Amino acid sequence: MRKPSALMVCCALTLTLVGCTTSEQADSERVKQPQVTETERPAETPAEAPTDKEDKAVEEAPAPEAEPPAEEKPDVEEEPTAEAPAEEEPTQTPNEPLEQNGTANLNLDTLILVNKQIALPAGYQPPDLVTANIDFVDTATGERRMLRQEAARAIEKLMAGAKAANIDLKGTSAFRSYDYQVQLFNNYVARDGKEQAMKYSAPPGHSEHQTGLAIDVSSASVGYQLTQSLEQTKEGKWLADNAHIYGFIVRYQRAYEAETGYMFEPWHLRYIGVEHATAVHKANVPLERYLEQLMD
Repeated sequence: MRKPSALMVCCALTLTLVGCTTSEQADSERVKQPQVTETERPAETPAEAPTDKEDKAVEEAPAPEAEPPAEEKPDVEEEPTAEAPAEEEPTQTPNEPLEQNGTANLNLDTLILVNKQIALPAGYQPPDLVTANIDFVDTATGERRMLRQEAARAIEKLMAGAKAANIDLKGTSAFRSYDYQVQLFNNYVARDGKEQAMKYSAPPGHSEHQTGLAIDVSSASVGYQLTQSLEQTKEGKWLADNAHIYGFIVRYQRAYEAETGYMFEPWHLRYIGVEHATAVHKANVPLERYLEQLMD
């Protein structure tokens, strides 16, 4: 067997030393390199991690008792409700006579009493007439769409409340001047005779329409006519049950025809204010009797 030469031995030793050094360096590199764990990953890397925008949305999310979306709100929040204005304060009882020598006392303001025995002062016309912003029949034009300002605002609320309750109503006649009432009453007398006309129409100067506090209303269910059959409709029943909430009374009731001198008119509304209208509705008495008791 041939013995290795000294040169061959030296080469072998050199290769061995080089290999050991390289292996040690590799091991050293593996030790120094940091290990990236799951917990050290950036927050946005996992798919389930919330972003800043999502965190903000969670913070601003409404609590369970928060107000429902607009489309889920009750109708009463979107439409005028059938209740008396909260800001209205009780009215003081006026210490005034109802009339003097058959002439109405204008100091009573919205409680002024006008009937067959008590007339308005000659030439009287309310100073604060305004056009009511409601639906009227086509034949109601000009002044016949007007009421005193307080009554006009009240009938607007009444009509809005009716609409919210799916009740169809239109005004047919509001203010009437003395001269207009002369023509109207004379036409009725010519057609039906004075005795009959007096049952449903007021002589000039004695009409509540001249006060600017009265309005006739009707519905499509009766062809917008002024007829007692309105009482049997849902519109007429709604008026009877709710007019007082807005300050109106159905002025001429069936039970008191002898006392008022007029036949039953479910269409004739008279404004006297929420407080007094509510009291009249609860007492179920004609306006004459209520005012007499109020002034005592």
